[in-house]
Amino acid sequence: MDRDKNDTSSNTGLAGGFAGCITRFICQPLDVLKIRFQLQVEPLSEDHMTSKYRTIVQSTRLVYKEEGLRAFWKGHNPAQVLSIIYGVSQFSSYEHTNFFLRQFEPFERHQNARNFFCGALSGTVATVITLPLDVVRTRLISQDPNRGYKNSMQGLKMIYRHEGIRGMYRGLSPSVLQIAPLTGGQFMFYNIFGSMFRQYFNIASTETLPAVELFICGGLAGICTKLLVYPLDLAKKRLQIQGFAKSRQTFGRHFVCDNMFNCMYNIVKQEGFWGLYKGLYPALLKACFMSAFYFAIYDEMVWILNH
Repeated sequence: MDRDKNDTSSNTGLAGGFAGCITRFICQPLDVLKIRFQLQVEPLSEDHMTSKYRTIVQSTRLVYKEEGLRAFWKGHNPAQVLSIIYGVSQFSSYEHTNFFLRQFEPFERHQNARNFFCGALSGTVATVITLPLDVVRTRLISQDPNRGYKNSMQGLKMIYRHEGIRGMYRGLSPSVLQIAPLTGGQFMFYNIFGSMFRQYFNIASTETLPAVELFICGGLAGICTKLLVYPLDLAKKRLQIQGFAKSRQTFGRHFVCDNMFNCMYNIVKQEGFWGLYKGLYPALLKACFMSAFYFAIYDEMVWILNH
């Protein structure tokens, strides 16, 4: 590689890591609520007073009352490391794959297909690399106070000691199945909405969109893709807490399943079809803001570093 290409590659990786770091810190409270909702077997409704979590407002107050402000950033350390590694690996592999495929005429002509394929591949690579951190993050968020793991490093050691490599990669199947359309769709929709803004405001393709337009494009892309793959994200979280019931005594009934298909079947059987969409509201808010901040910060950082 020549020097300019090396500089560009390092810039995209650095920008991706920085975007992931900032975005994760901002959106972590929504992630905590989403995971608590996803793991609760009881209905999420104001009519069911036996349910611990019922609405976003009620749950926010309850978490703050029982565990304090810091609870909204539970699991933040592994999540932050996850975001940095994920951002670097995702955007670096995306840019490399995109550059490679543009040398072939069919991919050069079909931009949306190229963006989807590159996003799907880069997301899959990043997910496989960071899944153990996602498992320990989920357990830290869902464990009772003063039970379970003291920190992420101890959690990773305990999972490996008691559950082996399989425990470190719980939820791998739904993770991979959802991440390809999720990240592929994010990049595809982001570029589609970006093209629409460029046409509407007559902005040249060589110019960077203003920050507000980047934010809106990222938010719309996040919502569109999250709606498509949400049940797989819920199944992943349920699988990640298997074997962790002793550290979750105050969160209601523990959900038991063997694999992804058994998990989704049991959810529909016990909680109905809409059980597959538990926690959708905070998830959509998180997806909207996370994707919006992620892409907006990334594009701005790339522009700053390249200039």
